[in-house]
This record gives sequence, C-alpha cells and structure tokens, in this order.
Amino acid sequence: MITYPEQLEILPLLTSPDATIPIPGSKSLTNRALILASLADGESTLHNALDSEDTQVMLEGLRRLGFTVSSNVKTETMTVCGTGGVIPALRAELFCGNSGTSIRFLTALCALGNGEYGLDGVERMRLRPQQDLLDALTQLGANTKSDFDNGCPPLTVKTQGLHGGNILLSAEASTQFVSALLMVAPYAHTETTIKIEGNLRPHYVELTRNMMRQWGVLSEVNDEGTFRVKPGQRYHAQSAYPIEPDASGASYFFAAAALTGGRVTVPGLGSGSLQGDVRFATEVLAEMGCEVSENEEGLTVKGAKPGHLRGIERDMSAISDTALTLAAIAPFANSPTLITGIAHSREQECDRVSAVCTELRKLGVEVDEFRDGYRIYPLSSEQTMRPALIETYRDHRVAMSFALIGLKAPGIVISDPGCVAKTFPDYWNRLDLLRSELKGKN
Repeated sequence: MITYPEQLEILPLLTSPDATIPIPGSKSLTNRALILASLADGESTLHNALDSEDTQVMLEGLRRLGFTVSSNVKTETMTVCGTGGVIPALRAELFCGNSGTSIRFLTALCALGNGEYGLDGVERMRLRPQQDLLDALTQLGANTKSDFDNGCPPLTVKTQGLHGGNILLSAEASTQFVSALLMVAPYAHTETTIKIEGNLRPHYVELTRNMMRQWGVLSEVNDEGTFRVKPGQRYHAQSAYPIEPDASGASYFFAAAALTGGRVTVPGLGSGSLQGDVRFATEVLAEMGCEVSENEEGLTVKGAKPGHLRGIERDMSAISDTALTLAAIAPFANSPTLITGIAHSREQECDRVSAVCTELRKLGVEVDEFRDGYRIYPLSSEQTMRPALIETYRDHRVAMSFALIGLKAPGIVISDPGCVAKTFPDYWNRLDLLRSELKGKN
C-alpha cells in the first residue's frame, strides 16, 4: 500500500537523464481483458496486469456479479474464471468510483444478465454522461435508465439478455460506448449492427476490435463507420495473456526526455503497439524535433537540443489522454502550440481543458482557451516559470503532466499527489528513476 503526502514538490533535474524506465501494464488493455476473460468459457490469466484503483474497481465489479477473480500484485497477474457469457448474479450493486471504463463496460456486461443491476460512483462520476450507452442498450432489448433522469449515474439495468439488432449511436461523449457494445455483442441473440452518428475517434475502438480478435471474436466495419458483430461467436480463455506497458503512462517519461534534451527508453513498447497513445512519441514528439527510435529493447526518445523543441499544431482527438502531456512541455517550445479536438475531455475526471489553462496561467504562461482545446505560448527569453502550488482536481493526468514542468523549473508543488493511484500508483517512484539513473552515472 503506497502512502502519499498532501503535497509534493518536484525538484528540477540537474542533468539530462539517460534512462530506461519500465512502465506498468496498460489500464485500457487490463480492463478490456478483464471483460473478455469474464465472457470467455474457462480460466484466463493476465500477465503484467495493472494494479490500480481503476482496475481494482473492475475486479470488484466482476466479483459482485458472481465471477471468481483473483489478483497477485507481486507477480502482476490477474485470473478470471469466465462463464461463457452468463452473468452469475441475478442482482448486484456495483460501485465504480470515477472509472469511466469500468462503469461503461460493466453496464454493457450487466445487460447480458437475467436480473436487475445498479451502478454508481463518486460525485464526479455522477456528472459524467452515459445516456448514449443506455439508449443503445435499450435498442438491444435491455431496460436501462439513469435514476435521476439526467443521463448520468446512478444507473439501473433490468434485463433478460440482449436481443441484438440495429443501433444508432452517438460516440461524441466517449468511444468507450462503442467498445462496451462491441465486446458484449457476440452474446446477443441476433446480429448487432452499430451505426455511428457524428464523429468517431477510432483508435480506442480499433484497440478493442484487435483485442476481440485475439480472444477469438471477429467484428466488421464498413467505410461509413457501421460496425457489425455476428452472434454465436465466443471468446477463448487465455492462459497467459500479455498486457502491454501503458502508452499513456509512458508519454510522461518520453516528454521528460523532450524537456531536458535527455534520452529515455521504455521497454516493451513500439510502433506496432495496440495502443494509439504510442503515437505521442512516434508522431507528436518527432514533429517537435525529438529523435525517436525503436529496437528489441523498446521505444526510445532523445530530446531536441536546447532551444530547438518546436511548437506544433495538432488535433489530439485520437490520443486525447496525452494532450495534457503535450500541454506541459509546450511552454518550453520555441513557438506556440495549438491543441484541438479535445472538447470531450471536459467531461472526464475533471474539465481537463479548463484545468490545463487555469494551472498554466498560474505559472505565468499565456494561454488561449477554446471549446475544444487551447493555444499555449512559449516563455520568452526574459521569462521564468512562476513557482506555484498546482491544483490537480483529483485528476491523475493533471498531476502527472504538471509534474514534468517541475523537472525543468523550480518551485512546482503538486497538490494531492495520491490521485495518481487511479492508473499509476507508483508514478512518483518511477519519476525518481530519472534521478537514480543519473546518480549511478556520476
């Protein structure tokens, strides 16, 4: 059990790091794999599984639904006894904290059951929209509702299984709605067709489809963005399913290399990763002037020379979790950085657009805020970063991103550093590896 202080000062790096930093397993992959394992017939074991608040919420949800699950922190494994698409419990109350993947994936899983299920979360979760998913499940034959009639948790699912059929779905609020429906669709009675209304950020959906294929289920998609899943397909239990290192978590360490002109390698990641967020290194940092390479050891970022980190204009909709990482290093670029396509991030753990702009301004950085993003101006040669206490809004990504600024500028203090437990419990220890590697070289 990791204990955290109320505040944590980040001390600047005195020398550019040359480090290899192992990263825990992906939260996105772990939570998807737990759902697939519960639907498979037989026992599955996940290796390099992430142990964090979000994944523990998912494990506890599966337990309350009657599945036999276990987790071994020392061996980084999780085991699930799948029941072939049958939900063992007829009634259950699930508490999902502030885990968006958990509440959305578990809501769809509950719809395969034969009974009544309630799902709720923390205060912030009660502001996060779920209505599009509820409407889709209702179209498939489940009786779903938002208990306060506002489209947000708490939710109730009354069901006798899913019939299947045709769905018209808006994925503007979250692509997790699409992923949730795709994963349970093979267990509907008839074919399920999902027609997307509006813009779709496809990368997390493709991650889900690729994982479904690895577990034995195929889905189809046409040029118009309509997905189709045939009934009768079944997931196959996996005796040793490997979870990739978390590409979103790796982005902070790649960004540290970009900020300091250092070199950081993350083992187990490469351009062939299932996770779209690996593109933060291979595309975003490369465009900013960093040197990016990969080999059998993993993915490596070497930062640009001092003064040569370029500002960029980028639609971050496909990899929006890393938009905060980009925002943290943007003030140190030599030209403005424009980040767009992230309006949906206002509805996540906090309003991430507003939070980034507020905290950067606190540090003396000039920022223009838009509905779907922001423009961040670099510090002038006469400017220094203003010391400040960073409010994290109980959002792990705000904390981890703004800590990067402290590697470059003195006086950065992170409020509520324990919020990183949501997806990366030992983040602060891993960040210190940048220093320990340096000590070993001196």
